[in-house]
Amino acid sequence: MLKLKTRKNEIKKVLIYGLDGTGKSTFATDYCKEHNLNPVVIDVDDTNYTDVDILDIDLSNDIKAYQSIKSSIKDVKESEYDTIILDGVTSLLELLTSKAKGMKAYKDRADRWGGILHALQNSGKNLIFVGQADMEVIFNDEYQSPKPIIKVNSIVNEKYLTIYEKGQYQNKLIKYRGRKDKSTPKSQIKNRESNPPEQAKKTPSRNRKTNNDNELNIKELEKKPHLDTAIETLRLGEKKLNLKNILTELQNMLGEDTITQDEFNQCKKELGLKT
Repeated sequence: MLKLKTRKNEIKKVLIYGLDGTGKSTFATDYCKEHNLNPVVIDVDDTNYTDVDILDIDLSNDIKAYQSIKSSIKDVKESEYDTIILDGVTSLLELLTSKAKGMKAYKDRADRWGGILHALQNSGKNLIFVGQADMEVIFNDEYQSPKPIIKVNSIVNEKYLTIYEKGQYQNKLIKYRGRKDKSTPKSQIKNRESNPPEQAKKTPSRNRKTNNDNELNIKELEKKPHLDTAIETLRLGEKKLNLKNILTELQNMLGEDTITQDEFNQCKKELGLKT
């Protein structure tokens, strides 16, 4: 007799990503509360200040980090927790890179990441991956995302972009694969009330080609100060990367402790406009 798979209690696999200071960890916690999940956190960056329990893991070097995380996943498998939040995917990938010479270092990273991912998938727990903006998959003639990032994107069934704009933390559903019912997330930006964050470090955007000669040279623009957040917001919000939209995005950010009026004028000057 054939054994058929049921999706009645399908395990959640979620990716949450965005620039620094956009509330990724908080959104992960809110997501768990909304779905009645009982999570525990692997906090790679030591920046998760939510009320979720955090595993004590030795991240002092690449070997200890790999062994400690694998051991912790095994312990969680036998615990009452039903969800593992891996907070700091981007940093973990860097940490797993060995001190070996040449391409061997990246093979070590791929092997270790594969081992951790296999352990996570076999844990039977819901999985939430939290990473930087570079978790977005880019594949063109100029740049290809690393295979570990592509792999994470391929296994998740929900993906969210977090943004801090106009004094509010926001999250946008980018991908949803699952049963269509009343609980299906809406594909729109949702605001989350918050206090303004501390000045966030900017994560450089990746280069992306454009086939429109009338649009900006994005590769050059991304070298300019204070533009990366605006560009990333427009790009991931599926808006055109042209001069008007970028300046509008920058203007929307004024007054939210993101950039000052003088800095905005400097951006316009760098883009060849009169202030």
